[in-house]
Amino acid sequence: MKYTVRIDARVCVGTSNCAEAAAEAYEMDDNAVPHLLPSATDAGILAGAEACPVGAITVIETSTGIQVYP
Repeated sequence: MKYTVRIDARVCVGTSNCAEAAAEAYEMDDNAVPHLLPSATDAGILAGAEACPVGAITVIETSTGIQVYP
């Protein structure tokens, strides 16, 4: 995995769009907050982040520290 993922639970509204778009990457907990799964692929990480309607998922390229989404 070449990305670092930050999920802001304070921003998340629990729509589950991320988990629906990328079930291999995200799973919702009992409080409707997504968590990154160990099976996450780079493509899944980006797909889930892009599906978030409120931008609660930040994706950063680990090697450079550059934010790639949002």
